[in-house]
Formats: sequence, structure tokens, C-alpha cells
Amino acid sequence: MSTLMSEEVEERRHLTKIIAQVSRIGNYMLGRQFEREGLPISREQWDVLVMLWEKDGRAQQEFATFLLKNRASITSLIDNMEKNNLVTRVPNPNDKRSKLIYLTKKARDLKDKVIGIAEESILVITNDIPLDDVKKGVELLRKCLSNITEYEKNLSESK
Repeated sequence: MSTLMSEEVEERRHLTKIIAQVSRIGNYMLGRQFEREGLPISREQWDVLVMLWEKDGRAQQEFATFLLKNRASITSLIDNMEKNNLVTRVPNPNDKRSKLIYLTKKARDLKDKVIGIAEESILVITNDIPLDDVKKGVELLRKCLSNITEYEKNLSESK
């Protein structure tokens, strides 16, 4: 009886499957934690908030690039955040076609609470994993991301 995949490919498939599961379930867990605290913040909105807490007044394209989302998805994401009074759009003085996204007072005031919830979730997810192993995991996943990026770049160059 032949196997569909070699043992090596099967082990590598397990890695990619587990990466997807951890991402999906971790995102769900974080969203549920925000929900339990009565915070109108999704996992993707969390990423936007972190970016704005680091540097307020970013162009929407920066979020699209970081989150690997298209312009329509980012517009919808920002629309929802604006409805929840977390961000505001301001015309970009350097480019009349774009708007800059800024935090509202409400979002600035939520920073410590939201970061505390996220930190708790991260610690639950990585519980009992030595820091050295976490660092090796980050290195491994960066390599996977680099492989994907390089592969996609080569595909687009060959067209």
C-alpha cells in the first residue's frame, strides 16, 4: 500500500496545519476575551489599534500592507472602528486622495485595558513553553513567512 505523501511532507503538512489552527483559535480566543470585557474590538481591529498606539495618523494602505488585506477589507474594518468611535479619518495634507487614521480619546483611554487582555491571552497560549523555545518558534515562523514571500515574488517575476 502506497502512502499519499512522504513522511517528511506529512510532518511538514502537520506543521502548517497546526500553525493555521493556533492562529484561528488564538484569534477567536482574543476576540472572545474582548467581548467578555464589553469591548467592541475584533482581532484585526486589535492589530490596527496597536499600529496606531505605536504611531498615530497612519494611511489606510499601511494597514493593508501589514494585515495582508485588500483596500476594500481595510475600508470596511476602519468603517466599523469609526462607528464604534475608536478611530477617526482626517484628510491627508500631503495627498488629497487619501485619509489618515487617528485614534479617538476612547481608543487611547482603552489602551491599558486592551493590552492587558491581549497580554493575558498571549501568556495563556504560550503557557509552559520556555522563552528559548518561543524564540526558536518565532525564528521558524519567520523562515516560513520568508519562504512564502520569496515564492510569491518568484511567481510574479516569472509572468
